[in-house]
Amino acid sequence: MNFSDVLMQVASVECKRSAALCSRLANQFEDDLLEYTDFPDEHFMLFIALLSDNRYFKKSGIWNFILAVNNAKDALTSEQLECIGKVFLANFQYYLDPDLCLAVCDFIARNIQPPKAIKLLQELKLREAEKPPEIQGIVEQGFFILSQEIKRSPSPSRLGGTQ
Repeated sequence: MNFSDVLMQVASVECKRSAALCSRLANQFEDDLLEYTDFPDEHFMLFIALLSDNRYFKKSGIWNFILAVNNAKDALTSEQLECIGKVFLANFQYYLDPDLCLAVCDFIARNIQPPKAIKLLQELKLREAEKPPEIQGIVEQGFFILSQEIKRSPSPSRLGGTQ
């Protein structure tokens, strides 16, 4: 994948066509990630750019990239997970697509150790209060997903980890 081309395509696509484009590009991104054991820096920087810059995250369908990374989560380092959490915190109040908000909360609930996930979701809840009423309440779904994840994996390492 040519990452600068991906960014250009996403930035320039009309909003009504962005969902289909993002779905296709995220599928290619996910397929490309399958080639690596460790999450490549270039792929990571593309992912961070898509979720940090409103030229990209305001486009419908960007949430597909979160799902792609979720499927490659085992390749992420703890530092990369930490960075993703910071990007979510810095930008969540600007995410106005309910699907993107849900994908963020789902990612946190499934990939971050519960103590840190709880803190992140609590912070997102504060940012969510600044959003239009129709997009509020999504963080609660993240808390629900986290509670289900805790029930599924009650091992001590899952409950007390530091990621």
